[in-house]
Amino acid sequence: MAMTFNISKYIVALAVVSMTVASCSREEDHIWEQSAAERLDAARSADLEILCAATNGWEMLYFTESDFRGVNFLLKFADNGSVTVATRNADTGNAYQEETSAYDVITDDGPVLSFNTYNSLLHRYADPDPDQTQQTDGVGEGGDYEFKIMSISSDLIYLRGKKHGVDIYMYPLEAGADWQQYFADVYANHEKMFDTSIPQLWLTLADGKRFSISNATVQVYDPSSPTPVDASRSYVTDQVMAFVPEGGDALTETKNMSYIVTRKGIRWMQAFPGDTLTTTPAREFVWNEEGTYLVSTDFGGDDCTAGATIKAPALADFFVQSGTVWRIDPNDLGGRFASAWRAVDEGLKAAHANWSLNYMQFSYYASASSFSLLVRNATSNCRYYCTVSSDADNSVKFDFQGNGDNNGETVLERVPALQDFLDLLNSTGFDVTSTSEILPLHLKFTSSTNADDYFYVDLQ
Repeated sequence: MAMTFNISKYIVALAVVSMTVASCSREEDHIWEQSAAERLDAARSADLEILCAATNGWEMLYFTESDFRGVNFLLKFADNGSVTVATRNADTGNAYQEETSAYDVITDDGPVLSFNTYNSLLHRYADPDPDQTQQTDGVGEGGDYEFKIMSISSDLIYLRGKKHGVDIYMYPLEAGADWQQYFADVYANHEKMFDTSIPQLWLTLADGKRFSISNATVQVYDPSSPTPVDASRSYVTDQVMAFVPEGGDALTETKNMSYIVTRKGIRWMQAFPGDTLTTTPAREFVWNEEGTYLVSTDFGGDDCTAGATIKAPALADFFVQSGTVWRIDPNDLGGRFASAWRAVDEGLKAAHANWSLNYMQFSYYASASSFSLLVRNATSNCRYYCTVSSDADNSVKFDFQGNGDNNGETVLERVPALQDFLDLLNSTGFDVTSTSEILPLHLKFTSSTNADDYFYVDLQ
């Protein structure tokens, strides 16, 4: 059974102290066997026992009052008054760091968890010194290092910043979990969710209201990181999302919200949207059962409702979106598309000694105000224009009319297999799918009439 302790016992104890001082001389029977001071000391001991009982420490989801990313901390409390703090974030150069300092549980209108000696990993967010935070307003990041203990158990500690009033949650880390691997898992989870190549996501609340999400990540690459990733991907950096209601004005209706990436998903600083009774709020998101997008769930007893989702734009709409470029994967073609691709390559080589098929890619071509397929051979680009229709079920239909730029029309006359490839694209509708609905970098186009005919495209 989880050990539980609540702030109310402190309030009762303090109230008794006040009544004792102000009471008359008339004697009454003792209500409690212990004095108020003894009960306060016993409550403090119980809190310390819970803090130290987590054999592998606590996960702290830390926020400041500013539009600043949340920070993951791991904390291990010892009964000698020391605490080991670990983190890995942009402020540590995306490198894992640990530091040991002191802590205590004190009483100040209730129990307060105080980190009472300086720890550079934690205190920098409460430090107004511009040398620490690069903030010159005398406030810094608006974080806390002393926290009111709102409730405490062996399963969950709910804190509130003493100065700035931001809610903080702590959870016991499972025994045997490696601390450095914990942060590696957080980073890996971020890589599965957010990428600068998909600048806009969509939040759909349980009641159907929709908000665009932008600024989920900022490109920062640190090749010296213990687990570097491809430079084209983004690290956990400025984790502040910008929300705009669907059809709303970005200049006047944008709401910013900081968030933390966890090993399960993400958690916002507060319930969103928290300023209206007409919209169901959400706060924590985890992966759906298939692991393809994020769905909200109740969290730590908060007033949050499951059912909201975070996804990329609808796949078919995202495919035709201006600014996206999708390259056909020549190593993953099925049925007639595999043979048609080989025929185009062979036809180019037969038509000219210096020609061969390098790649094909789809994109919107602004100069011609048209969607197009670009075919790159060894010496030139050939572009063919088309219209693309799509629907809400992520179905796509191409319509190539045989017209293209000068290079395209010249090559089309000399390589009949290229016309056959365009005709094959015209001959069927396609169902568009992806293994990820929040980070759809790899789309599958499957013929709606023959599932053996398919091709994949990769976002460039």
